[in-house]
Amino acid sequence: MSYDVYGPFIPVIMLITFIGLFIWVLLPGNKKRFDDASQLPFADEASGNSDESTPNRRVEK
Repeated sequence: MSYDVYGPFIPVIMLITFIGLFIWVLLPGNKKRFDDASQLPFADEASGNSDESTPNRRVEK
C-alpha cells in the first residue's frame, strides 16, 4: 500500500480528527477537568511549599 492508495483519504481523516477534538474540548463535562489542568502551573506557588520541600530545586552550598 502506498500514498497513491491512501493519499486522498488523509485530509478527510485529519478533518474528522480535528472536528472530533474540537467537540471533545467544548463538551461541558470536560470543563472542570480542563480548568483544573490550567491551574497546574500555579499549584506550587499556591500551596505555600518552601524551597526545602521541593525536591528539584538547586541547593546553594
